[in-house]
Amino acid sequence: MMHSEYVLSGFEKFNSIFRFKMSRSLLLYLLIFLTFQTAVFAQEDPYEIKIGHPRIIMSKYDELALRFIMMENPLAEKLTNELKKDADNLLSIKDIDYSLDRRNTMLSISREYLKRIITLSLAYRIFEDDKYSDKAIDQMMHVCTYPNWNPQHFLDVAEMTTALAIGYDWNFYHLNMREKETIRNKIVEFGLNPGLDVYQNPDDKPHVWYEMKNNWNQVCAGGLILGALAVGEDFPDLNSKIIYHALKNLIPTLELYEPDGVWYEGPAYWGYANSYLAMTLSSLELALEHDFDVSTRPGIDKTAEFYVNSISPTGELFNFADAGSSSRSLNPALFWFGKRYNSSNVSAYYKRILESNTDPGSSDYGKDRGRLFHLALPWFDDSETEEIEIPKAQYFKGLVDLLFLQSQEGGENALYLAAKGGKGTLNHQQLDAGTFVIDSDGERWGVDLGSENYFLPEFFENEVGGTRWTYYRNTNKSHSTLVIGDGLQFPDGESKIIEFNADISQPFGILDLSETYAEAEKVTRGFKLLNEDQILVRDEITFGGSPNTVRWGMMTDANVKLLGNEAVLSKNGKKFYLKVYANEDVSFQFEAAKAYHKEAKDNSGKSLIYLKLNESLEQDIVELSVIMGKNMNGLNDVIVKSKLDSW
Repeated sequence: MMHSEYVLSGFEKFNSIFRFKMSRSLLLYLLIFLTFQTAVFAQEDPYEIKIGHPRIIMSKYDELALRFIMMENPLAEKLTNELKKDADNLLSIKDIDYSLDRRNTMLSISREYLKRIITLSLAYRIFEDDKYSDKAIDQMMHVCTYPNWNPQHFLDVAEMTTALAIGYDWNFYHLNMREKETIRNKIVEFGLNPGLDVYQNPDDKPHVWYEMKNNWNQVCAGGLILGALAVGEDFPDLNSKIIYHALKNLIPTLELYEPDGVWYEGPAYWGYANSYLAMTLSSLELALEHDFDVSTRPGIDKTAEFYVNSISPTGELFNFADAGSSSRSLNPALFWFGKRYNSSNVSAYYKRILESNTDPGSSDYGKDRGRLFHLALPWFDDSETEEIEIPKAQYFKGLVDLLFLQSQEGGENALYLAAKGGKGTLNHQQLDAGTFVIDSDGERWGVDLGSENYFLPEFFENEVGGTRWTYYRNTNKSHSTLVIGDGLQFPDGESKIIEFNADISQPFGILDLSETYAEAEKVTRGFKLLNEDQILVRDEITFGGSPNTVRWGMMTDANVKLLGNEAVLSKNGKKFYLKVYANEDVSFQFEAAKAYHKEAKDNSGKSLIYLKLNESLEQDIVELSVIMGKNMNGLNDVIVKSKLDSW
């Protein structure tokens, strides 16, 4: 991983290098100008804005190309029809008054206006009907009457600045002089100036968001850059300062994608952070004709592959790290990443779920659409794409190591397991090192409860001993992992994948969980794909002379039947089996998922299947293997009981 100082130095050098290269080519540009008598000029300033609109997310050329795609591509045509329906519904929408919620944010308002303005403005550009632009302008002018965009919670500013930047750019030639001046000035007054003030004078600010190496950085930097690009020709000095500071301070966060593209905040926040990254990079490329090589940074080219792998064949998300639900969203950034990095698998996956979502006869019709949904049209990938068969085993390395095992048969009914390592004190994490979700036969059998209520007291106090760890959903006691001595995992302990082999008939990955358990000397957990129907989870715990109890658990929403060392889960007429082998007699038990706080989210319908081991405290080493699958046929005791160091 590059040090941020080195990357920053390279970024600052870019200005002089770029000017040098462009000055050398000035003669060529002049010759072209004289030969063809066209108005082509050398762009010596890397921050210089191209003349004309639109230039954010799409250009006029992109718009013209899209018109042909809409006529020839059935999916693009369906997306266009959905755009018109949604835009028509917005024509009678009422304004929202300025207000703050109980967390003193107006984020929901900013997001709603982003959705409205994108939808209406894109409809105006596609259908060339002034009624859509008139309504978009009306929406923009209304939020310009607000006293501010709540800079105390800068995500609010970033998303509102994005909304007005897109609206200003896409409706530019339909705005009158008063509207242009009003919107342009509010982008500067409520967006760019407060952002630049934080960059240049952080010491007296209560919230220096650019120091946060998480989704805040991509979103805030992205919103400011889009605002700067929208009004850049009128405020060139402000434009260059915003872009320079935003990218400079974004680089340390972009380093976190290395080496394999994992976004440690999980798939849900992947969508938030990377939607803004895609909007930012696509707009820089259009407006400036380069993106300062940000898109070539290590890991960014792989990050959409990480996201696609976190979605099981049944369409369920591996919803770790404060993910709100187990349902994937329709994120149009997948088209941008798919095209930019020639990832056929990513674009093909997105086309498949869009087909279902835009088909009125489908059960998925209209579900999970976010505020950026209609950007699927400007970013539409019209190339020939094909989903590539996902390997039986994959390992993504990052701040959070991830393991994926998947059978090669069955399509949507395939066996799928996703497991993770990580560190609790990272943003949006839970104490869930070693946890997993598992799907088979078209159902999810091992579940993650998902995010807890953000409004609980001191919910984001995630340091060692923080209040965050007093809430059930945030602890290892609610996850499909181990509890040792009835204690919590150590929040600052890091768990990593230490062994991985995909090139054998029974591929596997092994996690070292030792740092997360203070009660034990060594803790390792392995996952092995035995065959198309069965997966093995093996745990080995060494206490080093101070034995303690061990609880093995798996969270489920299925009906549970216990049969000693076996458990049978049932759901929708299907069954899933668990069988345990241990170095002591042990039987499955289960209990309802509980909440520790009256304002916590409801866990009804969820229960924990668990095993209690070493209750006599006589064993210094605890070993157990749990087989999970749609049947228990053909189990080989030698393989099942094999120690991890022999895998």
